[in-house]
Amino acid sequence: MNPRSSRRQHLTAVSITIAAVLALTGCAGPQITSPVGEWVAVNDDDGSLSIRPDGTFTMTDASFNPLQGRDADNDFNATGTWLTARDNAEIALDFEEASQGSRDVEPRIYFVPFRSGTLRFQDAEGLFDIEFRLVDETSE
Repeated sequence: MNPRSSRRQHLTAVSITIAAVLALTGCAGPQITSPVGEWVAVNDDDGSLSIRPDGTFTMTDASFNPLQGRDADNDFNATGTWLTARDNAEIALDFEEASQGSRDVEPRIYFVPFRSGTLRFQDAEGLFDIEFRLVDETSE
C-alpha cells in the first residue's frame, strides 16, 4: 500500500468520526440564553407555559401533571416563580400553586434544561412526559 493512499484513508476515517461525534452531541441548532417567552406543548400534548421576565410563570391546560408524573385530562394548571440554575443551563420552576381538575397538587420545585428551546417534563421512569417548545422569545 502506498503512503499517500494510507494517509487518504486515515483522513477519511478521521473526518467520518468527527462528523459522527458532532451529530451525536447535538450540534443541531443555536442555544437560547433565556427561558422568557411563550412555550406551547408539542406532538400529541396540550398546554401552554408562559414564563415572564418578572420571575413568574403560569402553566395552563396541560395534558401532563409534572408534579405527580402522570397524564392529565388537559386540566393541570399551575403558577409560581422561576430562576435560572446550574450555570444558566436549567430553569428552576417553583410551583407555588397547582391543581389537576378540582384537586390541589402538592407544590414543589422542578429543574428542567431549557437552552435547546424545549422544556421536557417526565415521570421518574421516563414513560410519560410533556414537551414544550419556545414559540415567542421575549426580551427581558
